[in-house]
Amino acid sequence: MDPNEIQVKEHLESSGFTCEEFSKEEKRKGKTPDFRVYKDDDLIFYCEVKTRDKDCWLDNELDSAENGEIVGGMQNDPIFNSLTTHIHKAVKQLDAVNPEQEAPNVLTLVNHDKNYGLNDLIEIVTGNFYSENGDVDPISKQYSEGRIKEEKKRIDLYIWLDDHKPDRMLYSQTNENHHLKLCEAFNVDPNSIQQIDS
Repeated sequence: MDPNEIQVKEHLESSGFTCEEFSKEEKRKGKTPDFRVYKDDDLIFYCEVKTRDKDCWLDNELDSAENGEIVGGMQNDPIFNSLTTHIHKAVKQLDAVNPEQEAPNVLTLVNHDKNYGLNDLIEIVTGNFYSENGDVDPISKQYSEGRIKEEKKRIDLYIWLDDHKPDRMLYSQTNENHHLKLCEAFNVDPNSIQQIDS
C-alpha cells in the first residue's frame, strides 16, 4: 500500500470500518478499486483512492532557470482535468468489480496541494462556480457535461482528505438506497446534508 492508501485506510478504520485490499490474484485478473470496506462483517462499499499532489510546474521552472532568468507564464489550471481524470479512471476500476452497482461506490481524494480544495470538486461535478456572495455561475459545464457526465453518477460518495483543512464528504445522492446506507454507516443524518443545486 502506498502512503495515501494507508492514510485512507486509517481514516476509514477510525470511523469503525474494516478495509480489505483485493488479492494479488484478483488484481492480476483485471482492474480493481483499492478496498472493499466492511462494517460488522457486512460489505458497505467499494473504495478507490486517488491523489492530488502539489503542482510543481513553477518550482520545476525555477529549478531549471539560469541565474536572473525570468520564468513562469500562462498555463491551463491542471486541477479540473486532473479531477475529471480521477473520476473517469476510478469508475472503470469500480465498475470492474461492481458493474451492477449492488453496493455503493466511494472515491476518496487525498489532496496535498494547498491551492485546491473540495470546492474544485464541487465545481467539476456540478459545472457551477459558487461564489462567497451566493451567486452561482455555470462556468465549468464543459467538465460536468463532458466525459464524466454519466460516470459521476456512478460514485455515491466523494471523500476529500486534505493536508491543511478538515476532511469533507460530498454525497452525490444519485441512488437513494446507497445514499441512505452510506449516511447510516457514517452516522450522518441525511437531513443535515447541505443541498447543492446543479
